[in-house]
Parts: sequence; C-alpha cells; structure tokens
Amino acid sequence: MKLTDLIDALAAEVEKVQPDLDRGLELLATLNLEDEGFIDALDHYSGQAQRMGEAAEMAGFPGLTAVCNHVTENTLLMVGMERHERGPLMAFLKQWPPLIVQYLRNLSDPSTAAGLVDHLYHAPHPLDDEQALKIAHMLGAMDGQVNPAFADQAELRPVLATAGDVALVIPDDADSKMLEGFYTEAPEQTRYLVSLARNMVSGEGDSSDLIAAKRVVHTLKGSGAILGLRGLTALSHHLEDILEHFERKQLQVAKPVADALLDAAYCLEQMVSYLAGLDDYPQQAQAVLQVVLDLANRIDRGEELDVPVVRVGALVSSPASFLPVETPASAALAMATQYATLPAARAGVTASANTALRVSVARVDELFRVSGEVSVHTAAMEVRLKALTEGARALMEQNLRVQKRLFELETVVDVRALTVTRGRDGRGDAAAFDPLEMDQYNELHSTSRALSEEIADARTLALQLDEEIAEISGLQARQQRLNKDMQHLVIGTRMTEVGMLESRLQRTVRATCQATGKEATLVVAGGTTLIDSEVLNRLAEPLLHLLRNAVDHGLEMPHERVALRKPAVGAIMLSFARQGQQVVLRCQDDGCGLDLSAIHYRAISRGLVAPDQAMSDQEIARLVLLPGFSTRDVVSEVSGRGVGLDVVNDWVRGLNGAIRISSQPGFGCTIELRFAASLSTVQSLIVEVGSERFGLPFVQVERAIPRGVGTFENLGEKLIYRHEKQAYPALMLAQLSGLQVDPAKAMEEYDAVIIRLDDKVHVLAVDRLLDARELLVKSPGRYARHVRGVAGLSILGDGGVAVNLDLVQLLAGSAPQHLQQTVAVLPQAREVPLLSVLIVDDALSVRTSLLQLVQDAGFRAEAARDGIDAINTLRTFKPDLLLTDLEMANMNGVELTSHIRGRDDLKRLPIIMITSRSQDKHRQLAAQAGVDAYFTKPYNDTELLQKIRSSITV
Repeated sequence: MKLTDLIDALAAEVEKVQPDLDRGLELLATLNLEDEGFIDALDHYSGQAQRMGEAAEMAGFPGLTAVCNHVTENTLLMVGMERHERGPLMAFLKQWPPLIVQYLRNLSDPSTAAGLVDHLYHAPHPLDDEQALKIAHMLGAMDGQVNPAFADQAELRPVLATAGDVALVIPDDADSKMLEGFYTEAPEQTRYLVSLARNMVSGEGDSSDLIAAKRVVHTLKGSGAILGLRGLTALSHHLEDILEHFERKQLQVAKPVADALLDAAYCLEQMVSYLAGLDDYPQQAQAVLQVVLDLANRIDRGEELDVPVVRVGALVSSPASFLPVETPASAALAMATQYATLPAARAGVTASANTALRVSVARVDELFRVSGEVSVHTAAMEVRLKALTEGARALMEQNLRVQKRLFELETVVDVRALTVTRGRDGRGDAAAFDPLEMDQYNELHSTSRALSEEIADARTLALQLDEEIAEISGLQARQQRLNKDMQHLVIGTRMTEVGMLESRLQRTVRATCQATGKEATLVVAGGTTLIDSEVLNRLAEPLLHLLRNAVDHGLEMPHERVALRKPAVGAIMLSFARQGQQVVLRCQDDGCGLDLSAIHYRAISRGLVAPDQAMSDQEIARLVLLPGFSTRDVVSEVSGRGVGLDVVNDWVRGLNGAIRISSQPGFGCTIELRFAASLSTVQSLIVEVGSERFGLPFVQVERAIPRGVGTFENLGEKLIYRHEKQAYPALMLAQLSGLQVDPAKAMEEYDAVIIRLDDKVHVLAVDRLLDARELLVKSPGRYARHVRGVAGLSILGDGGVAVNLDLVQLLAGSAPQHLQQTVAVLPQAREVPLLSVLIVDDALSVRTSLLQLVQDAGFRAEAARDGIDAINTLRTFKPDLLLTDLEMANMNGVELTSHIRGRDDLKRLPIIMITSRSQDKHRQLAAQAGVDAYFTKPYNDTELLQKIRSSITV
C-alpha cells in the first residue's frame, strides 16, 4: 500500500469513529464519578484514542502517535473531576478528531499541523515547549514522507579538502554589528551542537536531536556566509548535507558517523573560539573537513555508512598526516585528550591584544555607578579634610594667644610677689633674704607654672596633629589621583570608536544614490574619536538622516554637476573631533546648498511665518529643523515626509547639544552638531541662585563673566546685558527656576553666564559663580522625571545637591510665538507612512544585517525569529513586503509562504526568500509555495534593495 493510501485510510477511520466519540463524550458529560457506567464509558473513549495512536505507530507516523497519546492522558484527567468541572476538558476532546482529519487531508498546509499542536498546547494538561516542538517537527516531516517534492539533484561536491577551504579570515569590510551578534550567538550554538553530537555518539539521541543539530549547523553556515568566513561555511555546509540525509531517510545515525560528527562539532566550536580570540586555530580543521567530505561523497554515491570512517584523533600536531584507523574508543580518547590539553597549553601564555572579556552592560553601568559614588565620597572627604586643616590652624593660633595671656599672667604674678616681699622688708625683718638672693613662691606661682607647662604640652600636641593632618592630606591627594584614574578607566569601558559605524554609513550613501540616481563618495574623518557607546548607539539614526538628506537634497544629478563644472560624483565629508568633553560632528557636502527662497516660501504657505515677517538667512535655514517640514511635494522612501532633520534636531536636544547650519548657494551645506561625549558625566559650571546650586552643561555655556565686567540693564520690560559693545537678551535664572528674586539686590551684584541655544545667545543672571567640574549625573527619580528643566541631580563634595538644568526645556517658554505654533501646524506632513518590511530569519546576525540594510534604505522594518513568530507579528504589523529564510524552527519559509498565500488579507504580499540553499529543487519548492523572488546567501545588497523596491511598487 502506498503511503498516500495509508494516510487516506487513517483519515477515513478517524471520520468513521468520530460520531461514536461524540456520543461517548455526551454520555460522560451526564455521568457522575460514582455512577455505574462512568468507568466503562471512560475506558471506551480512551481506548479508541489509544488504538488510533497504535495504528499511527504501526504506519510509521510518530507525530500522530504522540498526539493520540496526549489526548489519552487528558481523557484520564476526568477521573479526578466532578461533572461541573469538566467543561474545558469536554471542549478540548470535542475538537481533536476534526483537527486530525483536517491535518491528514492537508499535509502540505503547515497551518493544519500548527493548529493541531496549538490545540494540544492549550489542553487542560498542556504540552510543554519541548514536547510541542518535537511533535511539530514530527508532524511536519510527514509531508516529506508522503510527497517528496523533487528527486535529489546532488551538486558537484569536492573530493579533496584544501587549506583554503578551512581559512578563517575576517574580511576588513565585515559589519561590526553583525560580528558582535555572531560573537554573542555562535559560542552558545556550537556548545549546543557538541551536546547534540554527544547524544548521537552515546545512542541517546532521537530524531529531534538530529533536526536541532541540522538547524544549528544551518544557522552557522548562514552566519559564516554573510561574514565571509570560508572555513566555517564549508564545514557547516557539508555537515548539514550529512544531517539532512539521515533526517530525510529517518535513519539512526551510525556510530562511526556519529563520531565523525562529534569531531566536526568540536572543530566548529574551536573555530568560533578562535575567531573570538579565545582559542588557537584548529589545526585539525582540514583533516576534519576531509572526513566530512568523504562521508558526504559516500552518501552521494548511495553507499552504506556503517563502515568505520577515518578518525581525526590527535591530528593537531601533524595535520598533514593521517593516523591508522582507530577503534572508536581509542579515537574518542585521542580527541578528548586534544581538547583537554588545549587550555593547559595556553596557561602560560599572556593574553593577546585581541583577547576580550565580555561583560554585560548592566554590570559596567553598576561599576560606573560605584566609581561615581567613590568620587562623591572622595570629594566629601576632601572638604572635611580642608575643614580639619582649618580647625588645626585655628587651634595653633588659639594656642599662641593663650601662651601670650599666660606670659602676661606670669609677669603680673612675679611683679605682685616682688611688691609683697619688699613691703615685708620695710617692717624691719633684717634676717630675711633679699628677693634677688632667693626666689620666694606661693601657691599662685605654682599654679601659673603648672599652667604654663600644660599649655606647652598642648602646643606640642597641636604641632603633632598638624603634621598628621599634613600626611593625611598627602594620602588624600594621592587617593584622589588614583580615583580619577579609576574613573577614567571605567569611563573607557563605555567608550567606542565612532569608526565602527562607517560601513553602515557607506552602505546608506550607496543605497540612497541608487534610489535617487545620483553619485557620491563619503569620506569619514576622525573615526578613532571615542564616545560613550550609548551615545554611539543613539547616534546611528541621526547620522543616516543627515547623509540621506545630503544626497537627496544637497547633491545635484550627475549631468547637472557636469553642467556646473563640478565633478559628476558628489563629495560628502563626515568628520568627528573631540573638544574637551564635547564631540564636534560636521557633515559637509559640495552640492547646491540650501534653497532659502523655497524654504521661506514653504514656511509662509504652511503658516509658520507671516509674509511680512523679517527673517535672517540663519533663521530661515533653521526652519528645516522643524518637525514635518519638507520642501518636497513628492513622497518617497528617501524624502518628502519631513522626518529627517527633525530627528537630528530632537536627538541633539536630548543630549543638551547644539546644531548649527551654514550654507553657501552653489557650494554646499555644512551641518555641525555639538554634544557631550558621555551621558553619565557632564562637564558643568556650578552657579548659585539664592540658597540653591545649579549645574549648567559646558556644551551650552560660552562664557562665565563675574560682576563688574558687564552690566545688566532694564530696557522697557526686557532685561539686556551689555558686554564688549554687545547687547544680549538676558534672563534671571531665579525666575526661570521658580525661585524668589531678592528685590533689595541691585543688578550690579549679579554674575553673568552667556549660553548658546539653537544658535542664539542668551545671558543668565546668577547670584554667584562657584566652580567648574565634572559632575556625575543621577536621575531625579520617577516622581520628578516630569519636572520641566531638570536633567538630573549631582552630589557635591560638601554633601550638598546641585540640580543639573536642561536649558532647552527651561528656556522653551521664551521662544518666538511662530515657533511655538509649529507643533500645531505641521503634524499633517507625517500622515504618509513609511513603506514597511517584515524580516523572518532564525539567525540573529542575519536578522541584524537585514534590519540595518532595509532601515538604512529608508524603510520601516520589524523582525521575527521563525514562521510562528512572524504570524504573531502580522497580527499588529502589516508590512508591504516580507523577507524570509527557507529553513527555520517551528515553521519554515515555505510553510510561512503557504500560510500567507492562504489568507485573504495577505495573499498579494510580495515575498522574497533569502537562503543558503542554491539547488533547483529548493527554488522550485519556493516557487510552488508562492515566493516571488529567490536569493542565495551571500546576497548582493544592491540587487536585493532593487528587488525590494520593484516588488513593492509593482
């Protein structure tokens, strides 16, 4: 009997017994546990389910057997339930027979298997995740058993492994984000692969282990192909073919083959460790690949694989020579010895420059927090030590005053004593000694002498205390230096070179040029500039908008540039530089510059400015920063929505930075951004207003001027500040911060701080300039996060608190009225949504690279791990196009495509499949499912983007 006939018979049998099952359920619903017929009815129902499972097992369909066994387990739960408690169980048992019939009648539709597994997953006694995954794999394999789509068409496979086939060289243009994802994901994958291979060697593995191993190898192959790692890709490719053979034939992996698979898994693990700088290059890689090739070629020829294969053993020391055939036990011992001795061989070697220790961001942040606390307490100790030094000095001065008073007292005592003695001599005591011949002391003399000695001892103790304080001051100074070194090292762990974004930026410029028909080259200067990694992560999106804006709005078409006697290829310069604690970023192009008249006209037509309102060129240029502002009438994925420079401006404001625009018609435009290099510490000017202290970020402070150098004047209802023949608009910081202004204080008693916001200068009047230092900024907490103008809090050395001000928010109320109306006028410009793409791939590195590619090209993108995750995502995210891998967990790309083509709301969705499978049978399988385009890894970014655009616009 053919398998298809057997499937039809099983489906017919389930349909035949379904009425009997329904009658059994109705009877069980009316019987109590103590009723006489309850046990018989329950045995009859569960027996039918059990017999179905046995029939499926005899037919060779383990997935159906597992389904029936799980139904039987749930049926037996009824023994412990009262009649009123059986509702959910009855509903579950009512649905499983028709779901099995639907599955058997539609094996090629993956949604039927998914629906059956989902029903079991939500049973009263549910499946766990591992059981559900195994049953889903077994049910999905039935279609391949019954309906093999195509005959095998084996590609030409190499016979001899060469040294080039196992090369592990990371290309210079490899994307850093993809590498980071690979380093994060691949070690765990290879460790899992080794554990699966061990299960096969020990004989404890089953079909699910084989499927999982193939999926891991497939993911490693895809990651290696994307990154250009030839050795990793080659070994994974041939290993995957071997695993696929055993999965397709549903064979138990032979012991000799399992040993070879374990060698290959160990080799892949060492390859990944070598790429991460944690291990030596796997010298046995070529020999391992040769054994894998031999196995794969034997499979291609249809040979039996029960014959032992050549083992790799201890080929580390002699990769070019093969050892005699070993028994499995001796071979395993040799391989175990090899891997056991690797760490010992490296024990005496110092860590190389590329060795890295991966630490979570949360731990680094906690380390930085502790370092900041140490800095705060060190500053507090410095203040206390200064107070102690002042106290010791005051004690010495007091001691000197007491000694002076004591000297005066002793003089008085001596004079009084001499007078008393002479008075006695005048009464005729001839026998007495002359006072000059013999000292005569009374109790007052003794007390004054004792007091003098005590004060001398106190002075000695004060001198010793002063010496101890001086030594402690020296220790404290050294401690402060060490603390600063530690803080700088901790800050350094968060710093990253901006050059890591260059490949992504180059790709964005190239994609934008292709979309607009223009030509441009991007030059990045200062790529070694270090900034906080969190700032760098947030910097990517504004940079992409800057570059897209420079290409689309700034550069002319090639023929226009030639007519203007410019090179046909435009030039964009992106430069980074550090100025103290600030980063200065300049984006400069040699295009046509800003069309100020078009900007002004669009602003008037939108009602942003009055037709008769006088505006400088700088004010007109800054209109492009407003939300939703665009001079384009046609909307595309590159421009026209007004969300480009608006994003840049919001980002700069979020960092308390500044943005400046300069343009020269016909010669290009320059946009300069200034922002802090770190988010955790801020170089600040500390000022005092009333009894409060505030921190003003240096990135916005131009000058701090003490009182008496300039003058504050009231000009009508406005306050101005005159300095060096210039008059600046001025504001009282006390009024801005909501504090009481002292009416008795004259304007001559205020210090001045000149700040620059949005390329405009303001002056703040403060009571006193205190200090300039680096402050550790802490969040004000959830109860104060909405307080206007507060960026954070900092603890000063004396234990006091300084409020770090957000000057942009604080001065927002003083903005011109026409700018305040912007939010109410421009949201209509954002109504046209971005075109969207859903990316489905089980490899993190591939998802990351595709996300960056489509986002950099101007699309909105979401990602899913597999077909099931994609279906869940489609409930809330409606894409214009779908990119999917072929082989994935839970639901593969063909099954996902079939599901989408079966839905009325998505059946016209363009689908592009990206996979490492290049055989014709895979292409035909994808085409039959409804895939519109088929790309093999490694793919060409340009061709993929062109296909995405053409597929969406069709």
